[in-house]
Amino acid sequence: MAQSTPLIIAHRGFSDEAPENSMAAFQKAIEAKSDMIELDVRLSADNVPVVFHDRRLQRTSNGSGAVNQKHSRQLTMIDNGSWLSPKFSRERIPLLKDVFPLLKKDLRLNIEIKPDVVSTGDTSAVELVVMEAEKAKVLPKVLFTSFNHQMIREISEIDDAIVTGVIYNPITHFRKSPSTLVKNSRARIFVCSKFQINNDVVTDTHEAGYTLYVYGVRTGRDVQRMLDLSVDGIICNNPRFVRETIELLNAQN
Repeated sequence: MAQSTPLIIAHRGFSDEAPENSMAAFQKAIEAKSDMIELDVRLSADNVPVVFHDRRLQRTSNGSGAVNQKHSRQLTMIDNGSWLSPKFSRERIPLLKDVFPLLKKDLRLNIEIKPDVVSTGDTSAVELVVMEAEKAKVLPKVLFTSFNHQMIREISEIDDAIVTGVIYNPITHFRKSPSTLVKNSRARIFVCSKFQINNDVVTDTHEAGYTLYVYGVRTGRDVQRMLDLSVDGIICNNPRFVRETIELLNAQN
């Protein structure tokens, strides 16, 4: 069932204050006392899991071309921060394994595997990503999510103790209930946008015994609505604002 205070999950790190999916954004998320950091994972040309959102490099780096066409060594040399501000010019595209040392104390990690990621070797994309977490001995602190529900089912088949979640796509998953999508993927968590959340979604998810996270939460009104709906996790670009808003609203009640 829902908890009284939702987890605060930093979307691509503290992405309102630092370049998304950068070590700076992750560090700021920790300083803001986030409960969990969410990040995106793709594979390099040499099948190394790297932290990056888009298929192509242009929007959030000074690189160009497709991520999966670059060797991991090339990717880690690309300026990953100047696009936001010159003060972040030293930021580089992180390898997934470089993020794991941040997972101290109660901090957890939400790894979103992009739905179009494909391995070029014999080992599947999801196996490569899971193996990285396994090697670092952080699997108990990691949640794997994706819009590609087949990937999530594959992770559950590797080890059903691994915590997984499905992200709702309003086009491909239209008219399918949260509980059905979670059950079919052998997952535990349903993730959707603030535009897709309503009482029916909450009731269906919680009555089936699953957990509910919502992304796109930005305003005080958004936060109040999430509390009213008793969601279990809030995925946001500004974890400090969300935490302070929750504290303020709780103090008023």
